[in-house]
Formats: sequence, structure tokens, C-alpha cells
Amino acid sequence: MRSKLFVVFAIASLSVSASPLRVSLPPMLGALPVALAERLGYFAEEGIPVQLVPLPSQRDRILAFQAGQIDALVTDLTSALLLVATQPQEAAIAAALFVPAQDGSHLALLTPANYSRLYTLADFLARASAGRVQIAVPRQSDLEYALDQLLARHGVRVPPEWLVGQDNLLLNATWLLFGMTAVGVLPQPYVDYLLHYEFEGKPELRVLADFAGIPLPPDVLVVRRSLGADEVRRFLAAVGRAAAHIRAMAREELIALAMPVAIALFFPGVNLEAAAPEDRARVEAAVEALRIPYFPDPRPVDPEILGLVADWARKKGYLARSLSYAEAVWPGQ
Repeated sequence: MRSKLFVVFAIASLSVSASPLRVSLPPMLGALPVALAERLGYFAEEGIPVQLVPLPSQRDRILAFQAGQIDALVTDLTSALLLVATQPQEAAIAAALFVPAQDGSHLALLTPANYSRLYTLADFLARASAGRVQIAVPRQSDLEYALDQLLARHGVRVPPEWLVGQDNLLLNATWLLFGMTAVGVLPQPYVDYLLHYEFEGKPELRVLADFAGIPLPPDVLVVRRSLGADEVRRFLAAVGRAAAHIRAMAREELIALAMPVAIALFFPGVNLEAAAPEDRARVEAAVEALRIPYFPDPRPVDPEILGLVADWARKKGYLARSLSYAEAVWPGQ
């Protein structure tokens, strides 16, 4: 009888350990090494089955995590802190997966100048000071954090009702491109893509400002605290291998490998195979112009930037109190 019970227990344990780790990815650069790790088979080689769960928005990803429908997600640092604050026993930041360059190349304040009649940063600041400018930027996000830091440098504060962006960055980019908002804050690769995607009647897109000198938060991995340490370690090992693969590849090889993955992440619904030749050529020309950022190995989140974002979120009223580093991160960081 004892041997039968042992066999049943062993089978049950095996089935639990073989359950896939359910992960949802946003259109953020930090998601790209995860998607490539799955495509290249690195998760399987590390002995950790992973199921990528497509969800249409950041809100859906957060709700899915809270409902127990996914085990991990890639997200921005602000959203990660808010998630940890609402579920401190469930959520923890396991690692930074992408750390933006601090040279101003990652974010841009863009405007369709011939629609907005904004041609310089001074034009924007003057209109913002008067409270008369709509800005496409998602609330409670790292992009809002960066915008606040830029405005504070110039002594300007924009009323929250003028922040009209959605958490769908492709939608924000579309609004901007067709002059439905005066300005927008967008990250890469949307910035380079919009600047280089050409079509008849395209507005005069201008970069009013970059964010050089403003500490930019990383894209992070949030996991359930109930996951085993070995599961998280193997997951991050596979992602690290994908990041190393990206760093080692020639640009042409990387574009060929990553283009289908990147289009699925950043431009869902685009089917290049079914596109007309001229449309495909426009997309490929814009992709060719994209800068390839540096993808580091997964690493602990820097305590300084975590503290800056947590303090900002508390002052904005998004957090009831500022979270400490130890409260927010995976044990052992």
C-alpha cells in the first residue's frame, strides 16, 4: 500500500512540476529576449516549460495576474510597484530585463507639427503652462514618470485631465500620427518606426525633446512568490541566453530572426505575408532604420531607480506609501 501511495505522490509531483509557467508579454523591449528564448527553445533546454499567454492590454495582464491566470509578466517598473503594493504576498519583482540607455535615445516627446503648430520644446512648454495641450501618455506608467521629470525641469505641471493616452502604445502612436493629440511620449522602437515609416500625406513628425539625463526605469519581470526559486532561476537563465544571442548576432541576422517576433509584439495584427508589396516595403524600410539597443543579462533592479519611482508614485497618490526595496523584490536580490 505504501509503495502505491508513493507512486501516486510521485506522479502528482511530476505533473505539478511539468505545468508550464504562464507568462504574458507587453509591447516593451524587455519582452523581446523572453519571446526569443521561447522561439529558440532555450526554456525547454533549461527544463522549464513556458506558455506565452497573449493578452491585449496592460490592464488585462495585471487583472490576469491578480486572478491567478498567469504566473509572471513583463511590465514597466511603475506597474510592477503598484502590483506588488496591491498583492504583497503574491507579487515580487524578479529582475530587470531591459535597462534603457540614459543618453536620450530610448524615449521621445513627439508632435505632428503641421497639425499641432508646435515646432520647438519652448512652444510645447508655453502651451503646457497654460494647460492647453493634450498628451498621449498612459497614466500610472514609467512614461508618465519620465514626462513629469521632464516638465519639472522646466517648472511646468500639466493637469491630469490633459493626459489622454491609453496603455496600448500602438493606439497612442496612431493618435499621434494622425494629429488626434498634440504630443505624445513614446519609447523605442515606436519612435524610430514612426519617424521612418513613410506614406503619402504623412504629417511632419518632430522630436520636441528626448529624455537625456533623466533616470529611466527598466522593464522588469514580476513573478508569483509561490514559484520555486529554481523555476525563476532557470527562466532567467534562458532569458540571459537569449540576450547573449542578440548581442552576438550581426544586424541582418538579428532582423531576420527577430522581425516576426517584434511585429507580433509591437504591431499585433500586421501580416506582412498578406500585405501588398508596397506596404511590405514600407514596413521593412522602417524596420531597417531601427536602432538595436543593448540587451543586458537579467539583473537585480537598481535600488536607486526603484526608490525614485516609488517616491514619485506615492506623491502622485498612486501608492498609499513608498515601498522599500526589500518589500518589492524577489527574496535574495
